[in-house]
Amino acid sequence: MAKLRTNTRLWVYAFLLLLAIAMLLYLRRQVKTSKEAASLPFIERDYPEIRKEGTLRLLAGYGSGGEVQGGQLSGAIYELAKQLEKKSGLRVEVILENRWDEALRHLSSGTADLVAHPITHTSAVDTTRYMLFAEKTSGPIYLVQRRADSAHHISRQVELAGHSITLPKASPLSLFIEHLGEEIGDSLSIQVDTLYAAEQLAMQVASGKINYTVCTSEEAERFARLFPTLDCTLPLSYSVRTAWLMRRNSPALRDSLIAWGVGR
Repeated sequence: MAKLRTNTRLWVYAFLLLLAIAMLLYLRRQVKTSKEAASLPFIERDYPEIRKEGTLRLLAGYGSGGEVQGGQLSGAIYELAKQLEKKSGLRVEVILENRWDEALRHLSSGTADLVAHPITHTSAVDTTRYMLFAEKTSGPIYLVQRRADSAHHISRQVELAGHSITLPKASPLSLFIEHLGEEIGDSLSIQVDTLYAAEQLAMQVASGKINYTVCTSEEAERFARLFPTLDCTLPLSYSVRTAWLMRRNSPALRDSLIAWGVGR
């Protein structure tokens, strides 16, 4: 009985030690993210400055928000730009950028005024610099894998234990994947790709260069059309809250966008 109690204590101590290490790593990552965000230039730019310049700038991800087909610009972000030009009288520019760190750089420096690129509420957003806009509930986050790869195909979340998921640099889904590893109770590593965005990583999964990445419900529908060999049907979450992003110091622009009927 005494030996059993000793073994139980050892397991408890080991668990607490692992929990403490995980917390330290999480805090270290949060501090690093905060320092990187704080190093970005931050402009004072609200609706009066935008009206004076005469130009409003929107940013969205290539593929998920805007596309170039046959030399023509198309996609939801361009429809939004047309709507805003009619209602505001401003010239509306569109920027396509899939890298999240670059999207934040555009927003903080004033080369973009609204990031119409959904982020999840599990993302680490510096609320002293940015504010959420046009919040809504979207579909789940999905695993991206090869349909016919029996050696690596995952049918349940717990089977991801010990595997690695590749994400774009500064992906707003990285914190969600870290939480998923905690939920399944086993190691789940994240490989960061500094060059490619979600669609390019999906192409790498399809070609066999990597085994797994993740995508939003909107991206899952798009990838299913573009890459028939991919399986994007395993949900890694229930529905998630998502939002667009604005500068914290642009409350007048936020109110104007609401008045112009901007939403999702």
